[in-house]
Amino acid sequence: MSDEEKTPLYQEIASQIQLGLMGTVGKLTRQLRAIDRIAPRLKDGGLVRKITVDRDTKRRSVGLSVAHRKIGAFGGLLYGAAAVSHELITAGPDLNHGGQDSRLDVGDMTLLEADRRLSWKTYSLVYDLLEQIFEADSLPDLIVMDIPLVMGRAVYAQALDDEENDAELRREVGELRDRLHAFWEKHIDRCYPFNELGPRVVTLARSRFGSLLRLIEAQGRQISPDPIDGEVERLVREEWTQVLSVGIDRVLAGILNPDHRTAAFDREQDKRDKRAFPQSIIERGTLAFHYLTGLRGQPIQVETLGSAAHWHDRRGAEAIDQLTSDLISLTYFDHRQSVPLPLWYAQQAVQIIKKTSQGQGLLEFYKREALRAMQSELRDRAWLAGWECED
Repeated sequence: MSDEEKTPLYQEIASQIQLGLMGTVGKLTRQLRAIDRIAPRLKDGGLVRKITVDRDTKRRSVGLSVAHRKIGAFGGLLYGAAAVSHELITAGPDLNHGGQDSRLDVGDMTLLEADRRLSWKTYSLVYDLLEQIFEADSLPDLIVMDIPLVMGRAVYAQALDDEENDAELRREVGELRDRLHAFWEKHIDRCYPFNELGPRVVTLARSRFGSLLRLIEAQGRQISPDPIDGEVERLVREEWTQVLSVGIDRVLAGILNPDHRTAAFDREQDKRDKRAFPQSIIERGTLAFHYLTGLRGQPIQVETLGSAAHWHDRRGAEAIDQLTSDLISLTYFDHRQSVPLPLWYAQQAVQIIKKTSQGQGLLEFYKREALRAMQSELRDRAWLAGWECED
């Protein structure tokens, strides 16, 4: 036995592990049994729905993605922000690319809230592309993005709250807010579900499950346009402590199988944030749900325009099933980060803004050229010194 193994702390560690191991195993076993007891009843009560996937239907879809990068330079930052849209027409095994459009912004900025301000710049670039899409003669069936529809506190941070904040910061977020508000005031009525023939606009993110069960526990099944059984509402309320103990994500992960979606729900938190924007969307409401595709995929949260009441007027659960079917049908790869193909193409294309070769990329080139231009300017000034006043 080594000297270390003779110490009291070492011996106590060994004892605690031996004593605690069986207790931990027992606790995990009880949690798994609770999931096995609760989950099937939630599933049978309509908390998840099986989706019929039809890849033969012709679909015209557009994916939009953003990326940005920054490097330190000249006492501040140089940045590059980009957005790409990719149009795709699919029908069965046939894929026809409608082309790509892009927007790029390269420049310098201060260090103040740099990451958040870069996100604002990418959002503005996306709306340049959205303006172009909505000005076309015909609109796509589906628009898939990876930026939020509603800009809440995570986006604007303290820029609108702190009166002593930097005036430039307040100006930038104010311009973004006005831009988004003007766009949706003009175009929201052209989109589904407000226009039955309009494009369905969705944003995808990998978010946690918590909102659905929390809303059912607090407000009941009316928060969803899906037919949720009253037994689910009663079970969630009666077993709420057990659900929280096991973990909401674990409960729902246990019943969400491939080619299934959860019941949809109203996103009430946007209305509670008085500074969130654009109000054009918040006033009409947004709907969210999760779906899973493939054996290796991870659950994806979908956020789309319209409240539960609006979707109920457009065939409710059937219309949401169709939207989910379209998203799954457009997902051709089975891996953990799989997304619909038009969004995947856009994400791959926009990554060029981040790429470097041997430590050199777009921003490094921009920095060298800026430095060369400044050096040339200084040389010109030195050479011309004393000549300015000559006739």
